[in-house]
Amino acid sequence: MLRLDARSGAAALALTSALALTATLGASCAGTPPAQRGAATCPPRCPAATSPEAAASPGPVVPGEQGEAPVFEPERLALVLDDPRLAPVQKLVAEEAYAGAAAALAQALAAPPAPLTPEDARSWRYQLGRLRALAGDPVGAAKAYDAVAAAGGPLADHARFAAAELLARAGLPDEALARASAVAPDVAIADELDRIVAGALEKKGDIEGAAARWRAFLGRRWPASVWVPEAIRFARALLRHPGEAHAEEAIRLAGRILDEAPGGLGAAEAKDIRDQALSTLPFARRKPFLDPGPAALLDRAHALLASRQNKEALAVTDALIALPEAQAPSAFACNAFAARAEALGRLRKRAEAADTFGTAIERCAAPPPAGPGAPAGAPAPRRPETLYKGARASFSVDRNAEAAARFAMLEKEFPEHRLADDARYLGARARLALGDEAQFVQMLTAMPDDFPSGDMVADGLFELALFEMERDSWAGAIRPLERALERFPHERAYHAAGRLPYYLGRAHIETGSPDRGKALLEQVIRDYPLTFYMALAHARLSELDPAAARRALAEAVARDESAEDAELRSPAFAEPAFARAVELARQGEGKLARRELELLGVTNRTAPREVMWASAFLLARAGALPQSYSILRAAMTGSPAEDGVEIAGDWVDHYPVGRWRGAWELAYPRPFAGIVAAEAKRHGIPEGLAYAIMREESAFDPRAASPAKAFGLMQLIVPTAKRMARPLGLPWSAAALKRPEVNIALGCRYLSVLRDKFPDNPLLAIPSYNAGGGAPKRWIAERPSQSFDLWVERIPYYETRLYTKRVLASLAVYEHLYAADQPSEALRTPLPASPAARSAVATAAR
Repeated sequence: MLRLDARSGAAALALTSALALTATLGASCAGTPPAQRGAATCPPRCPAATSPEAAASPGPVVPGEQGEAPVFEPERLALVLDDPRLAPVQKLVAEEAYAGAAAALAQALAAPPAPLTPEDARSWRYQLGRLRALAGDPVGAAKAYDAVAAAGGPLADHARFAAAELLARAGLPDEALARASAVAPDVAIADELDRIVAGALEKKGDIEGAAARWRAFLGRRWPASVWVPEAIRFARALLRHPGEAHAEEAIRLAGRILDEAPGGLGAAEAKDIRDQALSTLPFARRKPFLDPGPAALLDRAHALLASRQNKEALAVTDALIALPEAQAPSAFACNAFAARAEALGRLRKRAEAADTFGTAIERCAAPPPAGPGAPAGAPAPRRPETLYKGARASFSVDRNAEAAARFAMLEKEFPEHRLADDARYLGARARLALGDEAQFVQMLTAMPDDFPSGDMVADGLFELALFEMERDSWAGAIRPLERALERFPHERAYHAAGRLPYYLGRAHIETGSPDRGKALLEQVIRDYPLTFYMALAHARLSELDPAAARRALAEAVARDESAEDAELRSPAFAEPAFARAVELARQGEGKLARRELELLGVTNRTAPREVMWASAFLLARAGALPQSYSILRAAMTGSPAEDGVEIAGDWVDHYPVGRWRGAWELAYPRPFAGIVAAEAKRHGIPEGLAYAIMREESAFDPRAASPAKAFGLMQLIVPTAKRMARPLGLPWSAAALKRPEVNIALGCRYLSVLRDKFPDNPLLAIPSYNAGGGAPKRWIAERPSQSFDLWVERIPYYETRLYTKRVLASLAVYEHLYAADQPSEALRTPLPASPAARSAVATAAR
């Protein structure tokens, strides 16, 4: 498949936010002084510091021979600041002393310690531009970028773009426009030129020219962090050039921000812009904005829901459902009440949401004929989705009869709909909650025949088997598990990989066929490396036959270790976009490298798997760990790309040894390794657990912030952080939680506190981290004798159930990759959920 040496693993990187263009600077493992290298700082087999000769060697793309496609060799990629000749510059960058770093780099360019190749000179000058920009010297930075552009090379257009943006910000519109006009249209960032040109034209007084460019820019898809500030700039510019048409456009821009920007981003400025613009309009032109029609109101409600502004959406639906158009069945009335129900559900008004969905279901029905002999109307297009959501809303508040009826209605009216098999699965569960076990069994048993292509069939059969296992009827579980395994012989989704053979193995062991059962557990160990169910299989087999568990794991590892290397070879590596991505990665420009890789199909997952792997490496090396991780996480979901081509996912079927190790290291990196090692030791928790939580919570983004107001790498909310911070003397504000050294310290302490609550099974700290420490204690009290595997399957919170599986699997990976010489918690999972609780129940029964 690929050759990724373990030396290619992502190193600990410090991310620095600055100008949008120059947002990420990183120091790599290869540039770490020798005395600081080692397991705590670098991945295994950390590469030696790059020599001047190596720095001048060819890059990572090696041309093919005799018509062959080129090869990507990760070990050849050297970051610009890893060059030993720039060690003083790198040191200053690590200290965020950008002005000093820029001066040191300028001195190195003026008097290099050894003759520079043209390629080195270009690379150093580009880095000089970045450092001067970070130091607050836009004109000096633009001069450095101009020199890069004049010298040509892969980053010439990026240099012109950077110079244009910096000169525009410096108030030099003519110079900015000159650079912008020279940027080639085929580079990824060319579609951002419109915002630069728009700002420059507006400074020159050409508001109509600027408006055309701003409209073009805002007509494309951008993250809110990009389009919202630009929409505000455009609206402010329109207000500086008074006119009724300009005021109306400014109002529409403000409305878009208010309705579509997530979390109220830019809302205060948008309201101010709207009020200013409205005050300039005569009443006749102001009225449509103050009193929008039904269609506009409905669009606004949907936009607010999409941007998670649920309170605002609910307020809009107050007006919607009062309209005459909403009082009888119609597509409009269906959508209006469905939107209201959705908002109520998100605001945790679940019973009211279920009631409102009932009204929505009525409004989604086919309207009566217009008159005698008139044809019957058709139901609203959203009726299937409304029935499904309404049924789920009823199910969530234990109105199970109502839920079952709504699920049955969906299945009857729309038997071919994509949600019909979902309705069968959940409808059966609603029937079971009503005590109708016979109907539950009948509905799920018939699923494979009734839905031959349904994607919920495996879940339905597994639910049936789980029902039997929970009441200790292991013989009854065998047939549904066998049918599911016949239909789905190798589930790939992280939450299900290996579950069917694992539980079938358990069932055979429990029913007196230990050899068949152990063989299935060994199969899970071989075929589902380091998954949740592999960890369970290893723990259970170790209890029954320790030698067999050791042998199964050793044989699987030996099999994968002996696999021959395969090159990363693709014609795409010869594309100019890939060459630009390589050079941007060398500069530490992870975001810009990702933009170039988008041209090759990386974001929409249509790129060849070799390109996906090379892209993950480049982004990790450039310091863009969340973006690198997102590529590899796609391979673990079990979902193929839209065109049916699997996304470089075969690495998850092999243990992290030999040719496969580098792939796993990319997917499971160890950023901030020194901090994690120190804090994990200080609080007595496994390092792997800290990384597993971090990987799940933030995908290694130090500045991550959730809608629930959790912050940083380990996603702590302020009240929890405050409790953890007091004994440590650390800050606990939202801003402080975005600092890795603070967040990791508080997160590790919190994990330690949670583990202390469960001394007989510290792995229960994992669901506690997601649901709160009290929830697992309550679930243990409700099911004190249950085995850990079934206990996890019945965690009441869907999110926590999947979270527990993901984190425990990640813990298994981190232990295997980086702590193989130490006892594994993941692979020694206790068989009871709580050994102490089970023992207490057994004692009380005697």
